[in-house]
Amino acid sequence: MLGIPQYLYRLLPGNPILLRVVSLAGRRKRDLAVRCIYLGLLTGIVLLAILTGGSRYTGEVSFADLTKTSARIFQQMSYLQLALVALLAPVFTAGAITQEKDAQTYDILLSTPLSNAQIVLGSLFSRLFFILALLISGIPIFSITQIFGGVAIRSIATSFGIAAATAFVTGALAIAIATFKVGTRRTIFSFYLGIVVFLVGGLLLDRVEALHPVIGRETTPSGQAAIDPQTGREILLRAKTSWLTGINPFLALRSTFGEPEYTPPDLGKLPAGLQSWPIGWYLTRPHSFYIAFNFALSLLLTIPAILLLRRMAQSTFSLKYWLLQKLRLRQGVSGARRPRYVWHNPVAWREARTKASAARAWIVRYSFILGGMGGAIALLALFATTDSAETYISPGSYSPGTRTLFIQGIGGGTFLLSESTTITLNGRPVPPEVLTGRYKVAAPPTRERIGNREVLSSLALVDFPRKIDAQTTRRYLLGLILLEFAAILLIVTNSAASTVTREKEDGTLDLLLSTPITSRYYIWGKLRGLIAFVLPLIAVPVLSVSLFILHDLIRGLGGADPAFRWIVFPEALVILPAVLIIVAAFAAMMGMHMSLRLRTTVRAVMASVAIVLGTCGGLALCGFQILTSLTRAGSELALAMASFSPFTVVALLIDPYTAAAGQFDTMKPETIVRGRWLVLAFSLLAAGIYAAVVHAMYVSMVRNFDMTIRRQSR
Repeated sequence: MLGIPQYLYRLLPGNPILLRVVSLAGRRKRDLAVRCIYLGLLTGIVLLAILTGGSRYTGEVSFADLTKTSARIFQQMSYLQLALVALLAPVFTAGAITQEKDAQTYDILLSTPLSNAQIVLGSLFSRLFFILALLISGIPIFSITQIFGGVAIRSIATSFGIAAATAFVTGALAIAIATFKVGTRRTIFSFYLGIVVFLVGGLLLDRVEALHPVIGRETTPSGQAAIDPQTGREILLRAKTSWLTGINPFLALRSTFGEPEYTPPDLGKLPAGLQSWPIGWYLTRPHSFYIAFNFALSLLLTIPAILLLRRMAQSTFSLKYWLLQKLRLRQGVSGARRPRYVWHNPVAWREARTKASAARAWIVRYSFILGGMGGAIALLALFATTDSAETYISPGSYSPGTRTLFIQGIGGGTFLLSESTTITLNGRPVPPEVLTGRYKVAAPPTRERIGNREVLSSLALVDFPRKIDAQTTRRYLLGLILLEFAAILLIVTNSAASTVTREKEDGTLDLLLSTPITSRYYIWGKLRGLIAFVLPLIAVPVLSVSLFILHDLIRGLGGADPAFRWIVFPEALVILPAVLIIVAAFAAMMGMHMSLRLRTTVRAVMASVAIVLGTCGGLALCGFQILTSLTRAGSELALAMASFSPFTVVALLIDPYTAAAGQFDTMKPETIVRGRWLVLAFSLLAAGIYAAVVHAMYVSMVRNFDMTIRRQSR
């Protein structure tokens, strides 16, 4: 029956929902293609690692080398498997929110003799069947890592357990959203976006040192607390894993590989207050905690859905509308509405204003703005706050004519500099001209007495200690901007992907086509309205970098600090808006193209999101690979090529000393200036090329609009 093996009927006893979805899953070409791509990627990693593994070693390859290769293959496959599950699970489970309601079969399903448990569990396991089938199909490939050893069976089981727990909690959350009436068609994207932000945000926040638990304090050989000479504070010993490791699947998976830089602490090394259960379990075994916690959370989400399914279906109460009324974001039917000014192009006005005026869009927009600007302001405040120093130099302390330096504070005085005096700033040798700035003396200067004068032999200087240093500030700001950039792309892609299918589904597209509105007028209005809708969101990263540029202008005013370095290059005020707007326009055109070609909103959203993320991810991967070669070779050609990737350009503007150290991490000003001009010129050239691509997509969509609509009406 429908090609299902007979033994599956014994495993799935009499649940028609589950049997229907499982039987159809084996027959759809899309599912077969996804399964082939999934297994092909795993097989490709194994073959590539085996073919290139031997080049890492010289001479004969020993069993120890093969063991290392096997462990590396397992680690790469585990990351890929979890990434694919995290990507595919929301796609297959988000449909549970609206599919039955959109097909108008929900009321019919509730009128059948099926119990609440059969409906809920059937819907849940039917969504998870394909994901679990993918995991099971990958077991033979993972077994290859057992040939040469180096990978324990327990590690493989843990990897599969983390992936399965991620899939289960995603499906249970989707079922709970559908049951408690907080889901609509637009909820699919919010559900997907929330999962992406949680996963990516966890990886970024894991780098914050304050989120790593304190497990002790460093002491001197005499038993006293060790003091950091730069900050004057006690040196705290923190765990290598963070408080987020036990709830983020990628961090939990990483803790199982035994990496020296990311090993969970032992229970006996934790302070007494952190050894109690479940905190001790959470910190010392985050992978097992993640599996147990997410399966338990799936159960807790499923039980209320089973108990309240029919009661919530028969009730007119809606948690979403109740919450909006309490927040006074939804007026009653009798509420008067003020007249609104409509643009010259009403299609553009409708896309820009009606989306922004909706309560959900209003909350998302202002939460995005407040969160982004609040994070940037907090980061700037931490960077701008400096501590005091006992021994330091300030502008005017150094006299180039007499080559004398006045050191203020404890152990200070007036000293003479000779030709052999060694001066370092933040561990790097610098010329005496740097002494015109304001720096802290890191260690007591070594000196010798020649005649009646004190002559410095060496002087170690550091920047005045801040709450967070400049490099950490750049890293956090880059993570914040990249996260905002990705969120903007997802928001505009979702909005564009639903803009035509929504009008197909509610029948308004036929009314629009019966008016004198042309296809060019219609598509241009859609594109213009979508860009106007996301312009306030694009302003958030631009204003964030503007704050740091303004602070740097004030900080470097007058050129008193010869070693001054920008936190953000000022040309970002020109490059960043151009890149963000044109990439958002590309995402909008891609979403509109999928919305025109496909019939349903769900398929259009998923297809357009996959294309946009794949394109931007591929460009980012190529750009950062080029920058890696740039770090080794210092090639300006590679810098120009990397400027064609949007995400790489952001890294070059905010954290160039890490992204392109071969070009910018140097004491030669002419090299830095030349690199900045290259980034400015080629990033604007890339923006022009992307604008030409968007225009070509626009012309093609206008030309084929009528034909596509007629083909779908057959």
